[in-house]
Amino acid sequence: MKYKILMPLFMLLSAFLLTSGIRVQILDAAEEEPSFAESISVTVNCTTAELTIFSTVDSIDVSLVHFPSEVNLNRSELIDAISIIVAFSRSGSGFLIVFNNTDAATARSLADTVKGSIENAFNVGFTWNITKIKNSYVYVEYIGPGKMDLTEYISWLMEKCLAPDLKGFTLTFLPMSSEEKAFVEVGATKESGSFNWVYFMTVGYSTSTPVGTGPHKIDILDLLNVESLTPSNYASYKGWFASTVQFIVVSNETVSFLSSEPGLVNPPTQLKGWLINIPTQPPAQLIAQFSFANDPTPVDRLSITFSGLIIPEFTAPIQLILLILAISVTLAARKRLRVSFK
Repeated sequence: MKYKILMPLFMLLSAFLLTSGIRVQILDAAEEEPSFAESISVTVNCTTAELTIFSTVDSIDVSLVHFPSEVNLNRSELIDAISIIVAFSRSGSGFLIVFNNTDAATARSLADTVKGSIENAFNVGFTWNITKIKNSYVYVEYIGPGKMDLTEYISWLMEKCLAPDLKGFTLTFLPMSSEEKAFVEVGATKESGSFNWVYFMTVGYSTSTPVGTGPHKIDILDLLNVESLTPSNYASYKGWFASTVQFIVVSNETVSFLSSEPGLVNPPTQLKGWLINIPTQPPAQLIAQFSFANDPTPVDRLSITFSGLIIPEFTAPIQLILLILAISVTLAARKRLRVSFK
């Protein structure tokens, strides 16, 4: 049996980085960089009346974010792996390994040797589903049963995979897990031929959004099921916080920004707040990013209001969990993002 769930459209976050007016400097691992980052991403799809939200923390410091101790990601079988991801929802689970410089048969054999430790560490049994090649990368996918008590399971994973004093955006994980379509991912990415892993943990879900022309107010704290949002002390880097909230509206029609809470940034005097961008090319029609900048005080209002037609033109497809998991490799890529304003 194939276990299926609705998964967020991770590619839309990549679209944010490609189309926004924010200047993004990509840093090689050899350069000085923050060791811990956290982000929240919200995507509103006006053509499906669907909203997806997920909260992610990632780190190159294994004392902060890591795989369970039963898993050794520095074993020789993974020298050419570039990503390994384990994901769970109430309806199903998935396990994915992506290889470079490897043929399909060898990739499957290498993945099988790692599978036992993954099953032991995450207390689940996986069955091979498919091996496929895309853009010279080999994806080996396994599926398994879901975790009905997802909140309890995520709490257990947080104890095994996160430093106990991270706080920050991780405080959204358990509140979000109560949502019907919630899921959790634990993963790691690196370059082929090395063992310089970047570890990440993500909790998210999808839900419907009201239809009509608007105005549409998206209350992000309400979606996170929290009353306020504060960056983690570990996200501080030279006085600035690698803690951001990204918001994207996808539509076939024109979308207009109306207002935000807090207000817009006003460099150089006001750097904490929202930066708005209207892309010139679809599918993204509105892109925004909230940054704590150098001000870690909590925000108790966090929203975007926009106008535009939301009407489902078709039913969003139910997708096999691991077909989308491959895209999340880009979210915790080995190259880190330092964002500054033009």
